Amino acid sequence: MIKPCQLVLTLMLLLVLKNALAQKTIYQTTGFWFKSDVNQILDNSKWGLGLDFVYRTKNELNQGSPFSSLLRKSFRPWVHYQISDKARLSISPLGYLYTNNYVGKPADFNQLPYHELRTTIQFVHHHKQLGGRVMHTWRYRYEMRWQEQFVPLSYRYVNRFRVRYSLRVGLNSSDISANRTLYATLSDEIGVNFGKNVVYNTFSQNRLYIGLGYRFLTAARIELRYFDRFGSRSTGFEFDNNRGIMLGLYIDQVTLFGTKDIIKVRYFD
Repeated sequence: MIKPCQLVLTLMLLLVLKNALAQKTIYQTTGFWFKSDVNQILDNSKWGLGLDFVYRTKNELNQGSPFSSLLRKSFRPWVHYQISDKARLSISPLGYLYTNNYVGKPADFNQLPYHELRTTIQFVHHHKQLGGRVMHTWRYRYEMRWQEQFVPLSYRYVNRFRVRYSLRVGLNSSDISANRTLYATLSDEIGVNFGKNVVYNTFSQNRLYIGLGYRFLTAARIELRYFDRFGSRSTGFEFDNNRGIMLGLYIDQVTLFGTKDIIKVRYFD
């Protein structure tokens, strides 16, 4: 029997395939992404507070350094509820994003950077195999987005739904959660836009990541990934393909940072 999450992934993959077969123009760029995620600021209870910060850069017309110009910076606070050791429900009541879009053609230099406000509801669950060496993680996100518009001066509202699957495999440890564990990571995420303001670009983006991670000081992790992001423009036939390196720094639980109590550290994202 097909599970609901498998059905959702299948439908979204069919949407990606449909866009892949359609006539399109693709603009290539390279970039650098950084993300810092601090989770569970409170003690080890069912409720938690967290925040994340994102900083991304890009080149323009696919020329020059991937650090040439700003792509995005954002800040989001989070409230978490730990349903079980394997599942968590989260909400970011109001996040702030500043975006300076991709420059794939000369006309893109006329684009203005814009502000965005975003409310996000997220559900994450995971499953371990082989005694904890292998971890499968599914993340579902529903985003309510208010994007600044200049003509007329207003905010455009868009809904987006995202599904991500991640695989992590411990390389030097039999438990992916153990301190000083080096692990390989692979993930893919698909996003779709919907609502009355979405006309041609129902398909939002696909993100592929592959890399290595390392857990240190019990409750912290660092990851170095290669990313390949394929996203649509509002025309529906133009796409941006941004590739590059991503650096991630994560603190799973502030109160256990640097301790030896790995058992109490709860996995996040």
